[in-house]
Amino acid sequence: MTGPAAQAAVYAAEAQRLRDAGDPYEALVRQRRAVALLRDAGDSLALAHAVRHLADILIEAGQTAEAAPAISEMLALYRSAPDAPPLDVANALRSAALQAEAIQDSDTAWIFWIQARARYEPLDALFEQMTGTPGNPGVAEADAHLARLRL
Repeated sequence: MTGPAAQAAVYAAEAQRLRDAGDPYEALVRQRRAVALLRDAGDSLALAHAVRHLADILIEAGQTAEAAPAISEMLALYRSAPDAPPLDVANALRSAALQAEAIQDSDTAWIFWIQARARYEPLDALFEQMTGTPGNPGVAEADAHLARLRL
């Protein structure tokens, strides 16, 4: 496979590798390249996924204000895609919740965590298939954040 989507996949994989290695700056460069290529590829779900990772990298790098437009774009893309995978939508809501927490908007974070939890809840079987163990880490994470936000 060649073309912009294939090159975007290469950049996204490099971004994840760099993110895992603790190099947020270079991860951000690669993820921005992936997003730029996907804007012209015509696959809104792939673009939404890439924008979510861009937002996550920005949040992890402490650039929470800069992540806001990416969060808005990602949510709009997922809302316009009724066939979006449920886990992707749950993860998008998680990213929005983390960004809201990072800018100390507890009310918005609460709402996004409630929405994310509701999307994660029916995915027990998927998580067990992915991890090989019972349990739902999405629900557990949402519950932990909601408990902290209640304080």
